[in-house]
Amino acid sequence: MHELAYQLLQLTYYDSVDKGDMEMAASALHEDVEWSHQQVWAHHGFPRGNPSQLRGRTAIRDLLLARRSELAAAKIRHRVRDLICDGKVGALIGYVLGPDSSEQPFMVWFELRDEKIGKYILRPI
Repeated sequence: MHELAYQLLQLTYYDSVDKGDMEMAASALHEDVEWSHQQVWAHHGFPRGNPSQLRGRTAIRDLLLARRSELAAAKIRHRVRDLICDGKVGALIGYVLGPDSSEQPFMVWFELRDEKIGKYILRPI
């Protein structure tokens, strides 16, 4: 399951968000995913305030599509540093890499369901 989690989180979700391919990013998510994201890197009017809470692949895809230009302009990249997975649950420590090579760390709790990301909770650290 560790390899599947890495494939879904880094190679499909984060790498696709960073490239602006939001359809591919959303393909990593279960159709009924529980998604909670607190901004790690404040940019383009997106503060590090309260977390966003969404449910369902379509809702997250729509949010990512709406933010595509701002994410591209920010020139940030998401990287997984450490990932643990025990069956269908896991956690990771990652960071957002800024255009100036500075790093902002975050952690994620995730659960896999039907070989997709079924729960995703991201918080800055």
